[in-house]
Amino acid sequence: MKDTNTLPEGITQEMIDAAKLKFKPNHVSYAELPMDDDGNDYMTVLVRKPDRSVLSEYTKWIDKNPGKADEILVNSCLLSHKEIVKADDGLFQGCVDAIGQLISVRKARIKNI
Repeated sequence: MKDTNTLPEGITQEMIDAAKLKFKPNHVSYAELPMDDDGNDYMTVLVRKPDRSVLSEYTKWIDKNPGKADEILVNSCLLSHKEIVKADDGLFQGCVDAIGQLISVRKARIKNI
């Protein structure tokens, strides 16, 4: 088990362990969100990779109401510091960006017959 002194502020080993049990272990990550426009200070939060159901709900709203789509991502995938992030527009948009970076699309190969 990791020493709690090395964990980011507001994130406990219990939070990490619970998230890895609930979601796939390789789908839980830290995201460093800029606290100001200059990127001088960062807040580390715990996030998870969006699953198919979250992405489905997100894509349903992205064209009709992008703000609601962003809320879906943050509410579903931000696992720590939720109230702090949701109260600050800059942190919120940084969190949307971080979660977006976790979305992976595998590249298929097409072969002619």
